[in-house]
Amino acid sequence: MPAMPCYQSWLNMNFDSARFLRPAALLAINLLYVMVWGFAGIGKMIDGMPAWFGDKFGKTILATFPGVSASFWILAPSELLGFILALSALARGEFLGRRPLVLLPGMLVWSLFVFLQLGFGLNLTSDFNGTFQQFMCGSGTTVSLIFVNHAHTSACSNSQ
Repeated sequence: MPAMPCYQSWLNMNFDSARFLRPAALLAINLLYVMVWGFAGIGKMIDGMPAWFGDKFGKTILATFPGVSASFWILAPSELLGFILALSALARGEFLGRRPLVLLPGMLVWSLFVFLQLGFGLNLTSDFNGTFQQFMCGSGTTVSLIFVNHAHTSACSNSQ
């Protein structure tokens, strides 16, 4: 019997579906963040700062430091970088299990910091529903990061 690939052994299954489940889950995670950061980052870069942004954040500490406009232009490239990392991980085919997972976990860690930025701004404006939604996005990202890293590292270390 041939040696099991490292992505198959983590499930301890006796049939070939494990060969498809992990790459499918990694692909879904990757596509989710391509979509989230693509729409958010590209939209902000194309449309620029919306009129409501100053009204919403002008009475917060962000108006003093780093400034409302600077806050927006820090956030927009942050989201765009998340998109570029997700797209690059997809283009490398990291989800297939033939290359080491480098960009996908990096993008997930970067996403945590972007969700932190978004949640901080919402919390400053007492938008607690929005803050909670960002917290949940961060929580989902953490679960995705654990799945991506733990399953990969434990499976590969068991197969060596």
